Amino acid sequence: MFVITGNPGVGKHTVAKIVAKKLDLKLIDINDVAIKKNAITKKDKIGYVVDLRKLSSLLKKELTRKCLVVGHLAPYVLKKTDPALVIVLRRSPYELEKVYAVRGYNEQKATNNISSEIIGVCLYDAIKRFGKNKVAEVDSTAKKAENTAKKIISISNRKSRRATGKVDWLSLIVKNDDLQRFFMYG
Repeated sequence: MFVITGNPGVGKHTVAKIVAKKLDLKLIDINDVAIKKNAITKKDKIGYVVDLRKLSSLLKKELTRKCLVVGHLAPYVLKKTDPALVIVLRRSPYELEKVYAVRGYNEQKATNNISSEIIGVCLYDAIKRFGKNKVAEVDSTAKKAENTAKKIISISNRKSRRATGKVDWLSLIVKNDDLQRFFMYG
C-alpha cells in the first residue's frame, strides 16, 4: 500500500487516479470516505472539520495491501506501519495562488494553504508520522499529471525512497521579495 499526500491543489487526486490505474491498485480517497461515512463534524469558514479518530477507524476497514490512499489527511489518520511508500506532492505557491482563486477559496483559506506549502508542513508531517525512509517528495509544478504519475511509479520501483528536501519554496519567495504576499492576510 502506498499514499499520495500534499496540500490542496497540488494534483493529488488527478495523479492518484493515473497511478492507481497503471499499477492496478484500489484507490481510496480519504475525503470521500470522510464524507460518505459521516466523519465530518462541521463546516466552518475555512473548510470541513473532520473527526480524525472516526476517519482513522473507517479507513482501517478499507485498506488492502494493493491500494493507493490519497488525501492531505493521510499523516493524521493512517498508522505509521500502514504504507510502504508515501509521496508528498509539492507545487509552487505562485501556481497554488491561481488554483485557489479558481476554486474560490477565501483569503484566509488560500493563505493558510499556501504558507503551509511554502514551509513544507505536509512533508514534515509525513516524515514525522511515517519515517524519512518511506517518504519522497515530488514537485508537480508546471508538469502534466501523466509525467508526475510516471515519476511516482519510478520512485515506487526503487529501494531507496528517502525524502530529499529538494523543494524549497521559502528561498524562492524570499528571493522574489514575496514574504508578505504569502504570509499576511486581512
